[in-house]
Amino acid sequence: MTVTEIQTPTAPATTSATDGLPAGRVPVDWRRVRRPLTYVCFSMSLLGAVAASLGSMVAGRLAEDPTQALLVLLALCVVGGAVIDTVAKTVWATICDRAEGQLRSDLLDAAMAQPLAELSEQAVGEVLDRIDDDTWEVGQLMRWGVWQAARTFLASGPLWVVASLTWWPAAFLFPLTAAVTYLVVRRLLPQVAQKKVLEEAAWTDHAASTEEGVAARDDLRTSLGQAHVLRRNAHLASVVHRTLDAVLAVEVRITRRSGGLLHGALAAVGVVGVALVLAGDLTTARLVTLFLVTTMFVGGVDMLARHLPDLQEGFGAVLRLRGMLASPAEPTGGLPVPDGPLDVEFRHLDFSYGTGTFALRDVDLLLTAGHTCALVGRTGSGKSTLASLLSRAVEPPRGTVFLGGVDVLDLDLQALRSAVGVVTQRTEVLAGTLADNITLFDDVPRSIVEAAVAELGLTDWVAGLPDGLDTVLGPGGTSLSAGEEQLVAFARLLVRDVSVVVLDEATARMDPVTEARVVRAADRLISGRTGILVAHRLSTTERAEQVAVLESGRVVQQGPRSRLAAEDGRFRELLEAAAHEAVVEEHHHVDSSIGSVRRSTTPPAPPELAPTPSLARQVLHTISIQPQWGLLGAALFLLASLTGAFGAVTGWVWGLIVTDLQAGEQPGLLLVALVGSLVVGPFLLAQAFRTYPHWWVEVRLRVRAAVLHGQTSQRRLLRTPPGEVVARTMDADRLARYTDRWVDFVNGLLVALMTALIAQTWVAGAVLLTVMVASALASTLGRRVAGRSAAAASTARATFGQSLVSALESVRTVKLAAATPQVHRHLREVDGGRVDAAVREHRVQALLDGVPVVMVQCGVVAAWGGLLVGQWELATALLVANAVSGFDWFGRVAGSVVTEAPGTRAWMNATSELAGGGDLMDLPPGMDLVEGTGPEPPAPHRDPLRTLSVRGLDAVHDDGTLGVQGVDLDVQAGELVLLLGQVGSGKSSLLGALAGLVGSTGEIRWNDRRVDDPQTTLRPGRVAHVAQVPRVLSGTFTGNVALDHGDRSVMPALEAARMGRDVSEAGGPDALVGHRGVRLSGGQVQRLALARALATEADVLLADDVSSALDAATEIELWQALRSRGTAVVGATSKAAALAQADRVVVLDSGRVVDEGPWHELSARWAHLAG
Repeated sequence: MTVTEIQTPTAPATTSATDGLPAGRVPVDWRRVRRPLTYVCFSMSLLGAVAASLGSMVAGRLAEDPTQALLVLLALCVVGGAVIDTVAKTVWATICDRAEGQLRSDLLDAAMAQPLAELSEQAVGEVLDRIDDDTWEVGQLMRWGVWQAARTFLASGPLWVVASLTWWPAAFLFPLTAAVTYLVVRRLLPQVAQKKVLEEAAWTDHAASTEEGVAARDDLRTSLGQAHVLRRNAHLASVVHRTLDAVLAVEVRITRRSGGLLHGALAAVGVVGVALVLAGDLTTARLVTLFLVTTMFVGGVDMLARHLPDLQEGFGAVLRLRGMLASPAEPTGGLPVPDGPLDVEFRHLDFSYGTGTFALRDVDLLLTAGHTCALVGRTGSGKSTLASLLSRAVEPPRGTVFLGGVDVLDLDLQALRSAVGVVTQRTEVLAGTLADNITLFDDVPRSIVEAAVAELGLTDWVAGLPDGLDTVLGPGGTSLSAGEEQLVAFARLLVRDVSVVVLDEATARMDPVTEARVVRAADRLISGRTGILVAHRLSTTERAEQVAVLESGRVVQQGPRSRLAAEDGRFRELLEAAAHEAVVEEHHHVDSSIGSVRRSTTPPAPPELAPTPSLARQVLHTISIQPQWGLLGAALFLLASLTGAFGAVTGWVWGLIVTDLQAGEQPGLLLVALVGSLVVGPFLLAQAFRTYPHWWVEVRLRVRAAVLHGQTSQRRLLRTPPGEVVARTMDADRLARYTDRWVDFVNGLLVALMTALIAQTWVAGAVLLTVMVASALASTLGRRVAGRSAAAASTARATFGQSLVSALESVRTVKLAAATPQVHRHLREVDGGRVDAAVREHRVQALLDGVPVVMVQCGVVAAWGGLLVGQWELATALLVANAVSGFDWFGRVAGSVVTEAPGTRAWMNATSELAGGGDLMDLPPGMDLVEGTGPEPPAPHRDPLRTLSVRGLDAVHDDGTLGVQGVDLDVQAGELVLLLGQVGSGKSSLLGALAGLVGSTGEIRWNDRRVDDPQTTLRPGRVAHVAQVPRVLSGTFTGNVALDHGDRSVMPALEAARMGRDVSEAGGPDALVGHRGVRLSGGQVQRLALARALATEADVLLADDVSSALDAATEIELWQALRSRGTAVVGATSKAAALAQADRVVVLDSGRVVDEGPWHELSARWAHLAG
């Protein structure tokens, strides 16, 4: 099994709200909902409880002497109390929604305040799970669980008073029962908390794995890696099931003990009460009242116990969130950054990451104020690590790094990063407009943004975008090439006022013409400021007065560039190795514009999706999966509903007992039946809790598996941001909950039928059915409003997930630009819309949920009304009243199957599209979420290449962007063909079209046979693809290369990709690479992805600028290694060393082929594009 590296908790979960909580953070506890309206809500709930308790006394009088006045009084008490309680619950839901939104904001602040090194190591899906899903679970806990618990607690007081007035020993019985119940479960409660934390951790790992797989979908398609991520997803799903089972084992013990004691106490009250009546010490009216209030008390606790899994799930989320809020934050405060030009000094610096063998050793380097120093050296020599220590992207040892003579550890971190402008090779685009991505959501005047764009020569390029600076970027918007993304990163730097400029391979993905224009624009910033340039392309460093050469973490040479270039040493050797680099200043015009104007056409037709089943079919299939959990659990819940405190059987037996007592008879056998019905209920319920939650979890996990399978299948879907995809899957509770509503609805119908059969009159069942029908009719009136509010809330959640994930993926850029407060503010604004949508949804839901509560109390009144008008005897009245008292849940679900249908259907359709259509409960063949097994990786189809031909090819992106048009190209077996062109000329689009990752028209032929579907025909073993910015997975080098394919040669592929030395220094092929390869440099990520592609042994390798982050010597070695393997290579590059080795060079301009031939024939015309 491949080692994975997902679970990286930010802090240990804690049961105390304030343990380790940094100053200024609000704990996750009741104080978050403490406000005046809260006291109003619970005061209203208490008033409703008092009214219900008084209603029980009136019911006792009705049993003895039914009158119209008593019936009216009963109606006022129970119906009025239900109305008051509904209003209070609606207000409470709004309070909880607002508190949930504030909690999300606080968690986001805590997450983004973590040190960059720690935050970079965390899986994005893990943080999303905490901030989004855990807060939602806590919101659910507060909206329903806490409310229900508070109602039970508040109602117990009036019930205790009524019971005490009815029979004085009850004054001691109720508190004693509660105390004993607590004592028998007390030792088990901490176990639930501990095991729940492990389950929540398993859920977080699963979410992180899902998000990572979705984010790497194109890389997985082209390397046949889908089976790997599905297997890993199934393994983590089985861990969820195992940890859940451990939680349920304890919860079932709690339910058996508490339920058995409570129902035993109720049975004891019944037996003792009957004995007292037979002895003449208690009237039947008082017995009815006593038994009714005790039933209400036990039934309330029982209803709370029914939702114990939900409560524990919410409590587990609370523990996780407390741990996240307690996570350490970056230091705040410190000295201001000195004014004016600043020296940068490294003194006796020793530094290592703590993994592998790489380390910086005894680095002494002084960069004088106002001058620029270039850090050069072979890949992996430590240049980027050294530069990152200045901005504290990685914390240096104290006393080793100084800015303006001050230790950087003593400077205010936010001020330091505001003063140090950093642009790296790692390009990151946030979900937002082009202007937002330049300003990083800061309030920068539009004129400054436009000036930065003009200075970079991008005015025409921006004008060609659909909405100019207001064009939305990224998935779901306009896609940019990696070179264009680097231009955006430079624009970010130009709108800031910095003291030190750090350019770390900032132009690696640009052609020399574009690079020259960008570097000249950056000269304005560097002039008079201290600058650090990290580059493998040595021509980029020509403006640097000083040079420092690094090798294996040591500075082996430093001094003025002119002197080092003239004397023997490592720098001169690097210059000789890079002698092919052109001096780009000779080949451009000062007024030239860079970047190609955006070309657009009609977007391609959306992908064909499998038919989505109707909501009814989906519900039927959902309840039928894993029948040993779902159907069995439903049957156990039905039996528990017929027995127990509010069961129809219990009510029928109790009615017969009271009738016998009024007739002066001794109900011996009936008492046995009563005790049996009461005691068996909690044990049936406990067994249901042991099985049914597994079904619920299986539903959620299957949705994630279906979506992951669809997102990574060979046929592409519309490119949806990974954050939005995962946020949709996290909403899978909607389907599980709606299916559960139908289970309870059917159970309610069966309870009504059983009630009618037991009472031997259809009217008794009709009362219960009336509650359900009336609730459904009332909900029908609110269906449209409820559907719109639910759909809006689901969409708002997906939008927030998209924005949050993009911010987390770009957190390095955000933090190093000191833009955390601005991005946090933007996310709060996005979440504000979600909070408003949630308030509307839950307000409507609470009001509609109140309808069955009121109708239940009307049913109670109807039961006693039937006795008053002579419709039935007392036994039937007690049967119906008892059954309908516990029927509010069934009435509620009757309304829910109506009101929740539109929202569930909207979510289901949207999520099914993300899964490629079809049934969300269908698992891919060979996948088992319980056993943790996944499908075997497919064997690649081999058809050795002779000729790959392209005629009239147009590459069209999902947004209608025309990448290339009219391309004719022939590639022979073993040939090296390289594409050359300016940023935006269409190189990446052409390679993407050949890999089936970009839509295309025209003709592609493989060995003279037409390729009808590039998406399924050209993938390995025919074509492998390496993107400009590839994705690697958490885990090991071996896991990333093999992807579960046992026949792939890992080390030879790593050696061919020039990764042998890097792997050895990291600790070997089984060393971990960090979350998404965060422990690797940009060049190492590229070469690891190249090794993955080489391991497929495809006939054609499509390599998109894979040498951009390599030094000249390593670059030459790489291209020689690729030539020696005999694989046909079609690549994109601007490196002259690579072009010189190519069999042919194809020059692209504005999406068209403008020249083609050997480089020695083309260089005279196009050398300005090569460096």
